Amino acid sequence: MKCAILILGSLFLALPDIRASWWEENPNPETWVQSRESLGNQLREKLQKESPAALKPGSSVEQEFRLWQWLGEWPEARGMDPKIFTELGKNHELVRVYLENIQKEDRRGQVLEILSKMQTQAPQETKDLPALAVAIALVFDQPFPVIWPHHQVPASAVPKELVDPVQRLTEMAQLQSKRRYALNLPDLSVKELKFLVDHSLPESEMEWARKNVTTSRSSFNRVFDSIRYDMSRIEKNEYAWPFPSYRLSEIKDRGGICVDQAYFAAMAGKAKGIPTLFFVGQGDSGGHAWFGFLESPGRWENDCGRYRQERYTVGAALDPQTWKPITDAQLEFLARSKERSETYQQVKLWTDFSMAFNGAEGEAALELALGSQPDFLPAWECKGRYVDQKGSKEAQKDFWEAFVKRFFRFPELRVLGQERLLALAKAEGNEAAVRRYEKLILVQNRSQRFDLSIGSAASRLEEAIAEEDWPQAEAAFRQALREFKGQAGGQLFYYLTEPFVLAAIDAGQINTAKKSLAEAKRLLRPDKGTLVARDLERLEAKLEAANPEK
Repeated sequence: MKCAILILGSLFLALPDIRASWWEENPNPETWVQSRESLGNQLREKLQKESPAALKPGSSVEQEFRLWQWLGEWPEARGMDPKIFTELGKNHELVRVYLENIQKEDRRGQVLEILSKMQTQAPQETKDLPALAVAIALVFDQPFPVIWPHHQVPASAVPKELVDPVQRLTEMAQLQSKRRYALNLPDLSVKELKFLVDHSLPESEMEWARKNVTTSRSSFNRVFDSIRYDMSRIEKNEYAWPFPSYRLSEIKDRGGICVDQAYFAAMAGKAKGIPTLFFVGQGDSGGHAWFGFLESPGRWENDCGRYRQERYTVGAALDPQTWKPITDAQLEFLARSKERSETYQQVKLWTDFSMAFNGAEGEAALELALGSQPDFLPAWECKGRYVDQKGSKEAQKDFWEAFVKRFFRFPELRVLGQERLLALAKAEGNEAAVRRYEKLILVQNRSQRFDLSIGSAASRLEEAIAEEDWPQAEAAFRQALREFKGQAGGQLFYYLTEPFVLAAIDAGQINTAKKSLAEAKRLLRPDKGTLVARDLERLEAKLEAANPEK
C-alpha cells in the first residue's frame, strides 16, 4: 500500500505545470481575453465528455480551470504590469487561495494592487507565504471601520497607524522565520489568518505584547482576567475609556472593564501569532464583551471571558474581510467544514466550477459536491441562486424546505430557510402558511437561540409600524414580551423594547409608548445598577420629556 501511495505521489509531482507553459506561450496581454474564452470552451467540452468528476484537485483540468479563473481577474487589475500578473498567476497556491476566498464584497482591484506590490517588493515572502499575502490583501483592501477597535474608546486614544500591507507581510515573515509566533503561519488558512492580521497597531505595541504577555497558547483564555476589572468606572457610569492613552501597557497598569479586557487579550493574541476575535453580546444584565482565539488550526475557543450565568445567546464579532458581523455560532459551523481535508478541497473545487459555469455541466458539478458532502453550505448557496433565478415558486419552496431540514441543528441557518419560506408564503398571500412559519420561528428558537426569535418578532413589529397600525404593533409587542419574559433581558430591552418605544415616541404615540414601557419594566425587572436598568431609566426620561401632558 505504501508503495502504491509513493508511486501516486510521484505521478502527481510529475504532472506538468500547465499554467507556467501557458504563460510562456501567451505573453501578450492583448490576447488574454480571447484566449480565456477559448480555454473556457475547451473546459466545457472536456467536462461534458468526461463529466465533472474529472475535475480533481491537482489535475490538469483543475490547473486549466484555475488559470481560466485567474485570467478573468485581468480586467480588474487596472494597469498592473502584465509581467507581475503573470508571475502571480504562476504561483499556484496563491491563485488557489485567492480564488477560493475572494468575495463579492471585496474591492477586487485594490486586492490585486496589494498583491502586485507584494510580488514586486517582497517576491520571496509572497512565494513562501501565499495564504498570508492573500489574507493581508483581503483585509486591507478597504479602510477599517471608524469605530475600530470598538465604540467605547476615543479614536484619539488608540495608537493606530496607516498600515503598509507589504511591510506587514515582511515583518510577519521575519517573525515566522525567527519562530516568535505561537502557531506556524503556513499551517493556517486564509480564513484563520485574516483574524491574525486585522489590526492597525504599530509594531511597537505588538512587540510590547510579545515580551510582556507570557501566557501559553493552551491557557490563553486567562489573558482576559489578567486585566484587573475596574468596578469604580461602572459605579460612575464611565463605560468609555476615560484616559488619554489606550496603549496595551496603559490597560495593563490601569485595569479596565470587559471591553478593555477583551481588546487587550485579542491584540496580545495577534502579537503572538494567535488569530483572535473580539465578541460582544447581550445577557440578563445587558451588554458584555469577551474574546475568542484559535487554539490550534481548525479549532476555535470562543468563550474566553464569557459569563455563562448571564445567558448570552450568541456573540457577534466583525469579519475583517467584509467588516460585516459574524457570530460565534457561524464560526463554529465554518470550522466544521474541515477545509484542510481532501474532501473539502474536492467539493470546493466542484462548487467553484458550478458558480463559474452555470450550464448543465455546472449543475452536474454541484450535484457531485452535495452528494459528496451534503452539508457543504457554499454548494447549497450556489444551488439556492440557481433555484431563485430559474426555478418555479414550487421549486423554490421545495429547495428551502430541504435547506431547513438539512441545517435544522444550526439555528441561524434554520431561520434563514424559514424566513425565505415565510417570504414565499407572504408573496402568495397564503395567510395560513404565514402564521405557521412565524410560529415555527418563534417556538423552535425560543429556548437556545431566542435572539433569532426576537429578531423575527421585531420584523413583524416593523411591518405593523410601517403600516401605521399601532394597535396591531402594540398587541404584537405585548405578545413578544410575554413569550420571552424570563430570558436574557439585554436582548429584550435593546432589540425589542427600546426600538419600539422610541418609534412610538417619534410617531407621537405617547400613550402606546407609556403603556408598552410600563409592561416591559414589569416583566424585565432588571437588577439595580445593571446596564439594562440604567438604560431603562434613560428611556423613561426620554418618554417623560416627550410627554406633552406632563
